[in-house]
Amino acid sequence: MARKIYYKVLNNKQNIITDEQWDNILRLQHWYNSEFIWTAGKLGFKMFAVFPNIESKIIEPEELQNRINERRSRLQGEGLSQNQIIRKLESEGLIIILKGGYSAGCIASGFTRVADNEFNAYLVCDFLLKASKLAPDAVISIIDEGEFIKTKKINLKNGIVSVTCESLSDYSYFQTLVSNKHIFSIVDSSKYNHHPEFHHTIANFNNLTKQTKRRILVNWNWLGFENNYDQNGDDFFGYDLNTKVNKFELSIK
Repeated sequence: MARKIYYKVLNNKQNIITDEQWDNILRLQHWYNSEFIWTAGKLGFKMFAVFPNIESKIIEPEELQNRINERRSRLQGEGLSQNQIIRKLESEGLIIILKGGYSAGCIASGFTRVADNEFNAYLVCDFLLKASKLAPDAVISIIDEGEFIKTKKINLKNGIVSVTCESLSDYSYFQTLVSNKHIFSIVDSSKYNHHPEFHHTIANFNNLTKQTKRRILVNWNWLGFENNYDQNGDDFFGYDLNTKVNKFELSIK
């Protein structure tokens, strides 16, 4: 499995994202997905998982998607936000929605496969940092399966990075990272200009030699977790997301 970065906003009274704020986040997400090269996956921040209502009795299944597309275009033309459009389509029986996106108990959630492309990891967190400023009354929780986020887990709120230390043995290390304002690794984007795309399948696997098969199977669980940094989890030169953070905070659980 390719290494992922997970992100979510829990559904509680403290977290608020308005329809207008969410539309701005979606526009920003579309720009990132369109502007940059993604070698394993793209940004997928969602408030709703949307499915055609194939059990609808008001329209034949083969015409359903056309009706959904027509209604969406019409409602967009009327100036409705994406959330308003989704709620309208649901009320008309055309779609079924799962609130929260990928994760239950959330206002919004998503994940991005980045594998060993650390510049993609940078882009994910750069986007989420900006999204936290677009919706300043919401906490975005992030988990990195890799090494770009040095503490693995952080919370973002209005440009502020909060780290919670869950082990006393890690507290000194976390405190140093926060004091030095160095939660995110430095990434040299030029190393990924011709980065190969990550694939979940091996072409013509049955035709490979036994030696090649064994090598692939031994390394399979580690795909996407290689350390690509120059030294101690940082590149010598590159983008430093830490400089964009408004403030760093540390607490202990």
